[in-house]
Amino acid sequence: MLLGTPAAPKLIVGVHEAFFPGELSASKLSSLRRDEERSYRSSPGARPYYLCPALAHDLLTPVRALITVSTWPLEQRIIGPLSPRVDFLTGAIRVAEAVHAAETSTGGEPSPAALRLLWRFAANIPDALPRSTSEHESALDAQQVIDAAQAELDMHLDADRAARSEASLRARTSLRDAQQLFGAPPQNVTPLRARA
Repeated sequence: MLLGTPAAPKLIVGVHEAFFPGELSASKLSSLRRDEERSYRSSPGARPYYLCPALAHDLLTPVRALITVSTWPLEQRIIGPLSPRVDFLTGAIRVAEAVHAAETSTGGEPSPAALRLLWRFAANIPDALPRSTSEHESALDAQQVIDAAQAELDMHLDADRAARSEASLRARTSLRDAQQLFGAPPQNVTPLRARA
């Protein structure tokens, strides 16, 4: 929920370790996702939300190893051609905002795990890292990460939204409720390229 984007179990565990108490393992998340589908199919809608896979924009099939939440809009659970980068940048912004909130609310330092996570994001975003090589001056600035990620995100966001929106429209008209959450078998959907 902190990321607000489809994410791999390893990243979800990293975010959990950085900002929340308790333990969480990637292997448990992977098996839990499979259990969630069985639970939904045996009693649809019995719970307020389910963990489910992201859906590929072209075939509307499950995307392996990307977890979403069933309460998110369908567009948010679909992965288009630009979505991996858009989701990465969105995740970077959300993590940087959480680090910034931790700095301002406590007046202290965020956890070392939170700073490591933010560094992992910042290292893959142009202009997100400090320019100085001095250890004292090179402290990561959460606002700089936000600004750099937002600048790149602005370039991709409209095209990504259009691809996700088109795919979600196809999903709503061609998939049953359970398939909109957990994906369709590949043979049930005509590939996007075949329609062109």
